[in-house]
Amino acid sequence: MAKPYNHRRAENAYKKWKEKDERFMKKNGMPMDKILLMRDFDRMQFNSDRRFFEKVDYDSEQKISKVVQPNLSELNDPRTIGDFLNSITSITFAELLEEFGFEMKLIIFLMYRGYCAKEVSKITGIPEWTICRRLAKLDYTYKTRKTNK
Repeated sequence: MAKPYNHRRAENAYKKWKEKDERFMKKNGMPMDKILLMRDFDRMQFNSDRRFFEKVDYDSEQKISKVVQPNLSELNDPRTIGDFLNSITSITFAELLEEFGFEMKLIIFLMYRGYCAKEVSKITGIPEWTICRRLAKLDYTYKTRKTNK
């Protein structure tokens, strides 16, 4: 079981911090009425925090923090080429990939997954310079079609 809220420890920490804070304000020439105003405000904040921490169930908080949440990027990360093609939002780009064929789709998918041209070349058996040339041609065609629309 977690430790319950300790009033004395919290009060002592607050007093120590507040004394140091008020010494600093006095040293730097802050008027006493402003210091008293700050003291009242800080006390209200401290009491509010104390009311909150008295009611917190630390055991349930620890259990909740240990639960592993799925990473959103993993949920949206396409695992197959079909998922990847369905995730493309640009109609022009999707049409171009259809025109360029399956090899181009595969190259784009692997590069989207983080592979460089050299690694894609090893996976697909397509020479690296061919991959680079096709990517350049795809880029040029996409830019010209995008500006024409």
